[in-house]
Amino acid sequence: MNQACRYGFNLPWAAAILGVIFYAGLSIYMVYLARDFAGVVYFGFITLSSIFAFLAIFMIARRLVFPRVLELHDDAIVFPHGFPRTRITRISYGDIIRMSEGLAGNNHGLCIVTARGTFQIAASYLPNMENYRAVKDFISSKSSIAMGHCGLLKHGDWRLFGFPEPILHWVEPEDWPRYRTRLATSKPLLLPLAKALWFFTRCFGIIILPWFILRLCRVPTAPTFDYICLSSAVAFFITLIYHWLATIWPVHATVISFRNRGITQFFGKQTRDLNYHDLSGWTVVERQFEGRALHILLLKRRTQIIELALPDSNTRDRIVQIFHDKQISHSPDLIPSWESHP
Repeated sequence: MNQACRYGFNLPWAAAILGVIFYAGLSIYMVYLARDFAGVVYFGFITLSSIFAFLAIFMIARRLVFPRVLELHDDAIVFPHGFPRTRITRISYGDIIRMSEGLAGNNHGLCIVTARGTFQIAASYLPNMENYRAVKDFISSKSSIAMGHCGLLKHGDWRLFGFPEPILHWVEPEDWPRYRTRLATSKPLLLPLAKALWFFTRCFGIIILPWFILRLCRVPTAPTFDYICLSSAVAFFITLIYHWLATIWPVHATVISFRNRGITQFFGKQTRDLNYHDLSGWTVVERQFEGRALHILLLKRRTQIIELALPDSNTRDRIVQIFHDKQISHSPDLIPSWESHP
């Protein structure tokens, strides 16, 4: 019979009280602002005040009346999370790609990474540190992931991304970003400029819409010329950072780790984790760049093609063996995403 270990898993009282004070303060402030208006704007502020008041009451009520429970079964973790609605996620131990432990003062926490997302088990949410250590040891045992200790680490060290130790680990070659950038900049600029203009127009519309609604409601707002200039500058900045730069500089060298249960790609501040069973095919293509062969690993995931640059032929051979052992089919017909569109 599958016996579960259950632990209280709730927001600390200090954080709950601070949250109540924060939402209550916002509610009172909305009422204060509503005194100077009438009509639609008045009812808008009152509605916001009611929402914040409800959140304050709900936060303390849930902490008192509806406590959360973390359950550890023999085959999976039943993990409660979310606010204001509590969601329950079942995490199979076999789906855990990697784990890491954060140590910031007394704020311990276990980070569990799967292809579906990252789940944090903070020690402060558990009744005491003994419970936290018991939870960590239980999960480590069931997932067969031994948690080691990390000292002062250099950039690119696999321990920065958690345990277990990868079976294959590399940093993409520096000519990979140059290759992709040259492909992007060599294309005609008319289509990218048209896409950038459309992106700018949507950003500008989203920014200016609240101002336009307030003008319709006869609420005092910033002068038209000043606000349009400010909105244009903000929309241009967002377009430059999040759209245009991504178009003319599509990739940068990332850190890749192959583990027994999945693949981790580290982008500098973000990571992408893939389970092997999410992959429907793979192949390695070769492209010539600056007088040398560039090997590119293509991974088929649902409707997406993921491209990873390989540093050498030895890495390519080891990947071929890994995919053979994982029984992932070779798909020689796969082509890079930038070649699949005109």
